[in-house]
Formats: sequence, C-alpha cells, structure tokens
Amino acid sequence: MQATGLARLLRPGDTVLVGTGTGEPQALIEELIAAAEALRPQPAIRVIQVMTGGSERLAEVCGGVLDLWTPVPGPKTRKAIAEGRARLLGDSMSELLHGILVGSLRIDGILLQGRALDERHATPGLIADIMVPGWERARFRALELNDSLPRIACATAIDIGRADHVVRTSRAPNELMEDPVSDAAQRIGELVADIVPDGATIELGVGRALAGIAGALTMRRRDLAMHTGIVGNAAMRLIEAGCVSRPVRGAAYAVGATSMGTREFYAWADGNPRIALIDSRLAHNVEVLAATQRFVAINAAMQVDLAGNVNSTSHKSRIVSGKGGSGDFSAAGARSEASIIALFSTTRDGASTLLPSLEAVTVPGHHVTHVVTEHGVAALRGLGRAERGHAIAAIAAPEHRAALPGQAA
Repeated sequence: MQATGLARLLRPGDTVLVGTGTGEPQALIEELIAAAEALRPQPAIRVIQVMTGGSERLAEVCGGVLDLWTPVPGPKTRKAIAEGRARLLGDSMSELLHGILVGSLRIDGILLQGRALDERHATPGLIADIMVPGWERARFRALELNDSLPRIACATAIDIGRADHVVRTSRAPNELMEDPVSDAAQRIGELVADIVPDGATIELGVGRALAGIAGALTMRRRDLAMHTGIVGNAAMRLIEAGCVSRPVRGAAYAVGATSMGTREFYAWADGNPRIALIDSRLAHNVEVLAATQRFVAINAAMQVDLAGNVNSTSHKSRIVSGKGGSGDFSAAGARSEASIIALFSTTRDGASTLLPSLEAVTVPGHHVTHVVTEHGVAALRGLGRAERGHAIAAIAAPEHRAALPGQAA
C-alpha cells in the first residue's frame, strides 16, 4: 500500500522542525507520530520544537521513534528530559537560527501552522521565529491551515503552493494566560518603569516578576515602541493605553517573533495593523536590536549572583527552562539603553534568589545593566566586581543581606 500524507515524505533519521507553543500544528503532530511509528525499527526521527508549552503531545510519546529536542521545555517535557526521553537544546534563538542558515542544524522537514490569506498565500500563524527560515530550507514542508487563528501581519508570507502536504483545521489556538500582579510584582514594575525612558524601544519577557511592568509603564511612559520575543496581552494593553504608540517597523507599534495570549488578545490581534510578526533574522539579531532607538531589554530570572550573572535555566540540577531569546535581547540592551533583569528577592519557600555564585549561567553579567527586585535597583554600569556585589546584595531580602556582602570582595 502506497504511503500518503507525512508518511510519504518522512525518512528514517530525519530532523523535523515543528511549530511551537500556541502555534502547534496539532493535526500534523498526530500524523507525525503515526508516520514515525510506521518506520520502526529504523533510526528515530529527531524533532525540534522551540517551546513545548502547548499540548506537549510530543513529550508524551517521545523516547522511542521520536527523539524530542527543545531549548524551552514545558512541564511534560521537563519530566521527559529528567527521564532521559527528551533533550534540552542549550542554544539561544540566534544560535539556532545561525545553525539553520549555515546548514550545521539540518532541517529535513517542517510542520507549520498558518492562516490562509487567499488561495495562494498564508501567514505563519502565531510563530515566525526560526519557522520561516526553516520553511525556506526544508526538504519537505507540511502546512496546517487553521482558519481559527488570528490574521497577524508578517513580512514573509507563506506560499501555499510550496507545501508538500496541506491539512485544513478549525481549532482555537492555545492560550498563554496572564500572571497575577502581586504587591511585589507591582513594586518591581514601578522600579522598572523609572529606568525606561520615554521614546524607548522595549523588549518585555514573561514571568511572575514581570507581571506589573506593563501596568506601570502605561501610567508613567509615552512614545514607546516594542521589539520583543512575544507579542501578547502586555502589548495589547500598552498599545490601547497609548503608551506604545511609535511605529517600530512599518505601521506596527509592536513586533515580535511569536504571538501568544488570551482569547481576548487573539480577537484584538486579528487583522490589527499595529502589531506584526518578524522572524529571528530580525527578531533576535543583536546588531539590529542594539541599533534600535534606545533599546531596553526587560527579562526575568530565577537567580542572579553578585557579579550580575543570570540563571534562568536550572534549579538544584533540575531543568526549568532554556535560553530562548533572553540572551540575545540582553546583549543588545547592554549595548544600547539598558538590559534589565527583574526577579523576586526570594523563592516561594523563602530562599534568596541573589546568591554568591550560580550553578548555571544563562546571561553573563556584562550583558546586564540593572538588577531589580521588590527591594530596589542595582545599577551596574561602570561598577567593579566588588561594587557590583554590594549593589546587588543591597536589594536582597533583608533577612538574607548579611550573608552576601562579604562574598563580593
């Protein structure tokens, strides 16, 4: 019997790039699982998925005929990594892009979810990042056209005619819910907003410690633009408040590599000219970012040490996340207006997040200009190592400060 669909395109040992997070092509993923299973006992299919925080169906079945690799694992994938069934990719977004462009990261096939614009063209849906460059270089292309996705402008349209396999679905996209704004997050937001100047171009990451920043910016800042990793609810609120109001690329006030949010955001985003997707050739390009008007990177972390080094990947030898784009944005911010790392001063169990040293470094200290906790701001530019240590110790939780300054000498 002749193979059909993905089964006719897939070869043993292929590397397949799969849409991520809210952009998961769920129908194509089920086809991939079935097609890979039919190849047994031949070499496994290597699957790369940048962020597995969607349904994580691949994490449920990986470890046999599917070898799952990701730089940003979700809960099920972290468990699979701990069990040895999946692997953490240690590359940043710019490093992944470079590998695709020069061919050291071979992409044999791609599974992309998009939204048809007409009979010939589609948007890349909610994810552009490395998916658009991967589409251009893959041996085979599978496209899931989902008419329930919002229509978000992208500089690169997908030529439906280049797809080797097309399926059509109507499925509401996964949501990325907003974090609640605690008292500590609100204070961090106010402190960060004081650092960001009017007229800046901002990147704003996600995380509980960053939940109050958008609200604080709407009250204090004007004439901002956004060049960020995720365009979502924060961008919507900043634009609607008139805070983000300066075009950054074309007519768009906010551009990003991905788009994720709530149902409210998706309805607002549909056909909205004030936002757009850009792939990683622009989104994570340090040179482009650093040259952007007064660029400010704002990212979260799990831990920071007294030299300003950042850990956002592991805790007690347990993988929590990967690099993603934070390293690229931080490097650019340090060369431009600011690179801000914001975090709560303690973990949920009361341990200090500001430490003498780290078990893993995601962002080096020379790419950080400000560290912010609910207790204050450590402005690090121009400081020596001892001075940096004292500045960071001063914004630790009061009960932990005495243990830190002596480590800074």
